Amino acid sequence: MGLLIDEPKKLTREQVEGLEGGYLSHVFSSCDATLPKAPFAFEVACEWLESNDSMRRRCADGLLYEFSKMKKADGMTDEFRLECISDIQNSIHDEESMWVREAMNGALMGIGKRNKKLNKAAIKAAKAIGTVDIDYGDDNSCESLDLLKHLQSDYVQTTFAKKK
Repeated sequence: MGLLIDEPKKLTREQVEGLEGGYLSHVFSSCDATLPKAPFAFEVACEWLESNDSMRRRCADGLLYEFSKMKKADGMTDEFRLECISDIQNSIHDEESMWVREAMNGALMGIGKRNKKLNKAAIKAAKAIGTVDIDYGDDNSCESLDLLKHLQSDYVQTTFAKKK
């Protein structure tokens, strides 16, 4: 459980991979946790995006979201992010796990808030994707993320206008 308090440079792959099937690792791949800041985080994300384990895929998309908030994340070029947008668009409805679909939505939102070019690509993908089915059960207090609302918000668009 040291992933929440470890220093990113001291974090090891063994700590990350040693989690029981990765079932707690989603906690460590999001919420400004240590893992996204580790020197090997991008490598882990790329591997986990292709994993057969839905929890690892969920974590990978959580890492993509966290990387989108960082000023600099090794390997996270705009070209890579555009590939991620395309991959999400092409696979989100085929994903069996609603938790992975939810994480994919988050990754798409984060990437789409990086810059104008990525925002346009994410909006185009969100329109092509349409509604993403996520069933939170009887608790009606949770709703699926409205990607277009966030990506097209005045706040996001104004932020891009200021960066010119």
